Amino acid sequence: MVHAWGGMEADHVAMRKIYEEFQIKNPDIELRLISMPTRDEMLRKVEDMIMVGNIPDIVDFGGMGYNQTYDFMVENDMLVDLTPYLQEDGELLSDMAETNLEYWTTKENKLYNVAAVLSLSGGYWYNEAIMEEAGIAELPKTWDEFFAMCAALKQWSENTGTGVKAFQASSEGYLYFLDHILACNGGESEKAIQSHSIVINDEELGKALEYLKQLYKFSSPDEEVYSYRDETSRFNEGKVALYINGVWGAPMISDKIHAKYGLLPNASGTSMSCESACMGYVLGKNADGKEEAAVKFLKYMLSEEVQIRIMEDTEQMPANPGITLDKYKNDKPRMYQAARLVLDADKKIDVPDNLWSLNQKEYFTQNIMEVLEGRTDGQNLINDMRSDGKKPT
Repeated sequence: MVHAWGGMEADHVAMRKIYEEFQIKNPDIELRLISMPTRDEMLRKVEDMIMVGNIPDIVDFGGMGYNQTYDFMVENDMLVDLTPYLQEDGELLSDMAETNLEYWTTKENKLYNVAAVLSLSGGYWYNEAIMEEAGIAELPKTWDEFFAMCAALKQWSENTGTGVKAFQASSEGYLYFLDHILACNGGESEKAIQSHSIVINDEELGKALEYLKQLYKFSSPDEEVYSYRDETSRFNEGKVALYINGVWGAPMISDKIHAKYGLLPNASGTSMSCESACMGYVLGKNADGKEEAAVKFLKYMLSEEVQIRIMEDTEQMPANPGITLDKYKNDKPRMYQAARLVLDADKKIDVPDNLWSLNQKEYFTQNIMEVLEGRTDGQNLINDMRSDGKKPT
């Protein structure tokens, strides 16, 4: 199995331990882990193995959206269709997330991808102490209210000399802003997003970029190279009031910060969040009889015992619908508050990983800062993102 849990972070170590214990529970199956530290390196490793005809028995895509590697494996009949197993095994079917079946089942009624966790996002973490000191009593429901909140935070910071910024979003954070703006614009984009896809409408995307430019006035980073890790550090140091990230960001926040989760606004003022089953595990179609063992691994990862461990050890949201979130209301209050807010929202859209192709995301994240800073024309970005966008077929 090739996976991207090869780092030294606590959740990476926990996931590797879960994988290794499959071997202990199944001594008749030899599980060889090929551990890569990042998703990009994992993809390159899988591509290299495919090039020499050595298809991995299991690939853990680790929460990515659809990508060219996955498309290539599907188009060249390299992956196991799991539909027959679901028809024969009611337990496997009942342990799988409904959103996984809805999104990843193809028009030909084939299923190649199984997510062991759900991706919950569509909002931001906020520092309660800073918000209280700045006089922010209620979270914004519309974009005008959001801009007003950022302005109030900026004014408070200037008056007190604290140097605290409203937020300093990474390029990935701006993609979440973009999706929320497009999902409530009343046009082609909104209709497409509700159908789990995306369209590139020049006028609609151009208007959305203007919103992002307004947001950027409150959030320009101090460095040229700026990632979500930098954003996390700023929040933990009390230098920003808001931290644009998903529910999975809970364990990365310092215990010294009194943080809660709020949803991004939309034009209608109703609550909207992101809930998706992104890419998880796919099984390589090999001729050496390993398919049954790989399916057994999937059952292990979706089992109640392992799903509870994923929740408790990594604070990822389990995909198994039988896991009760309320159990963790007291033990993990930060994660519980955020997850409950996302799950109870009036309207749901996909996370960016399931709306944009990998190439489109790269075009956006590599160029959005230049657009926001006025160093390049937004139309160039729109033209780049127009290519190769599609949902699994």
